[in-house]
Amino acid sequence: MRLLSPVFLEAMHAQESGEVLVPIIELRHPSWEAPLRLVRDSRPLVHAGQTFIAYPFDIALPDDDDEGRAVLRWTAENVSRDLVSHLRVVTDKIEATIAWVLTSQPDTVEAGPFDVEITGVTYDARTITGEMTVEPVLEEAFSRLRMTPRTTPAVF
Repeated sequence: MRLLSPVFLEAMHAQESGEVLVPIIELRHPSWEAPLRLVRDSRPLVHAGQTFIAYPFDIALPDDDDEGRAVLRWTAENVSRDLVSHLRVVTDKIEATIAWVLTSQPDTVEAGPFDVEITGVTYDARTITGEMTVEPVLEEAFSRLRMTPRTTPAVF
């Protein structure tokens, strides 16, 4: 269980507040020279010594149902060809970390960080979209032992 900061709690319970909660995302891929760090704000933000550039994007949280894995939907406006040029070289998954911070205290993480994998990225002239799998560990093999026709022929 994560404890929320006193500043965030005060802002949540106040009738009005000047505090702004923003998502930050770091996108990583082995073929890129450096990670892409984005913040949904009109100004860049420095978090943990790293600069997150302002970029118009949205993260839709998963539906509240018990079926299947939790999937977030990521949508960004295609305002910069730099992001698309990074995405064009990717043929597999993109690793990402998402967190929510207050702009007044960007080094304090209020929610997250969540490690996700982005798959199925599509883009056009206006938007970039992708699905973020919250629990990619569910796709990992459970054991080093595998049931194959060679190791367990009676099963097949």
